[in-house]
Amino acid sequence: MKFMNKIKTNWSLTTKFLVTLVFIIMIEFIVVMFVWRSAIIYTKSNLPGFNPEKFTWTFSKYIDIEDNKPVLNDEGKNELVKNKAWIQIIDESFKEIYSFKKPQEVPKVYTPIKMAHIYKYDIANYSIFISEKEYDNESFAYIIGFPTWRIAKHTVIFNPTALRNFFGGGFIVLLAVNVTIAVIASYFIFGKRMGRPLETIINSINELSRGHYETNHMEQGVYKNVFANLNNLGKTLKENKNKREEMEKVRENWISSISHDVKTPLSSIKGYAEIMKDSDYTFSQDEILDYSKIIYDKSSYIQGLVEDLNFTYKLKNRTIPLKKENVNVVILIQNIIVEILNHPLYSNRNINLYFERENINILTDKNLFRRAISNLIFNAIIHNPQEVRVDVSVYKKDRVHILIKDNGRGISQNDLKYIFERYYRGTNTNVSVEGSGLGMAISKQIIDVQGGSINVESTLGKGTNIDIVL
Repeated sequence: MKFMNKIKTNWSLTTKFLVTLVFIIMIEFIVVMFVWRSAIIYTKSNLPGFNPEKFTWTFSKYIDIEDNKPVLNDEGKNELVKNKAWIQIIDESFKEIYSFKKPQEVPKVYTPIKMAHIYKYDIANYSIFISEKEYDNESFAYIIGFPTWRIAKHTVIFNPTALRNFFGGGFIVLLAVNVTIAVIASYFIFGKRMGRPLETIINSINELSRGHYETNHMEQGVYKNVFANLNNLGKTLKENKNKREEMEKVRENWISSISHDVKTPLSSIKGYAEIMKDSDYTFSQDEILDYSKIIYDKSSYIQGLVEDLNFTYKLKNRTIPLKKENVNVVILIQNIIVEILNHPLYSNRNINLYFERENINILTDKNLFRRAISNLIFNAIIHNPQEVRVDVSVYKKDRVHILIKDNGRGISQNDLKYIFERYYRGTNTNVSVEGSGLGMAISKQIIDVQGGSINVESTLGKGTNIDIVL
């Protein structure tokens, strides 16, 4: 089957090549014949340019009769000079009676056979054309000669019977043999040489469609660019496949983590609820309040996870309306830092704010922007040791920059690739933190939807820099 497909491909290429070749030859033949007839062969009425026969036939109008003898007028002399020609007028006895610009080699007296000879061939490197001038029942023949480098005549001698026999039999056989040789030669020279790389290309595309992305073709020949593109396509598809597999693992780990984060508070809720519904046990008011608070806190945590997940998908699909306003970003970040430091768990943290001037305004959705900056600062705090230093700088060049820098543990290059993915939690932390793993993804999405950009650089053991440009 594979062999038959190869033959079919080669034959298809050969057929298309031959059809195209024949068509081109036919078009070229027609064009060449037209040009050849128009530019080379002189006929009675075909040319827009100079026609020596027509010129000779009509030249008698320049011959006048004076004292019963033909002479050339001035206009005729000018025409001959312009066309680098000469003229000789002879009487009925083939003797010269007038000439103009005639070469010395041209005789003054002719015999009938000599006259026929010079008309068939040439004389003194001039091509001869003959016509006549009639006057009062007399006839004068005149000969006009054109240089052979400008006008040439050739006599073709052939056997019509032999020609008919050739086209009737031998020509057809010869044509059939030539066509057969052309087809066979085209198949092996064109079809196989062009078909072999095409077969490789088709097989490579089939392999790619089946998920086999290991393509490594030699980038050479007519299809050099095609093979280069196939290699690049295979490489890209393989990278995308590996990325999908990695993201699938990340997604599975995220689902496992979320399931664990939901399962733990649900177990607490269920446990305390079962205790409280036990009719054999009487609870004090303080116990009821304590148990209710635990159930409420755990429920709120689960609700936060669900809301974060729903929020990030709304951001991705841009279904959240933006309420942009003119905001002083320095004051906004200052208030965020104050709120964090007022929290009992983070009151002793080292967070610093630097700015070049107190009033740097941006057009943004204040609540969304607050959430994005809070997430980024909290990440720098909770995933690093308590003694970590977090510096927040705000400055304006052509655009507004917010730089969040810490000297903490840093992020590995492998984690850095997925830092903004919805399903990813970093590995370089020994802190067990309740959360959805969506904080960084939400921050990036908020910055993106407002036309900004965010870039993260990090080195293990040295810390992390987050640059926000608005």
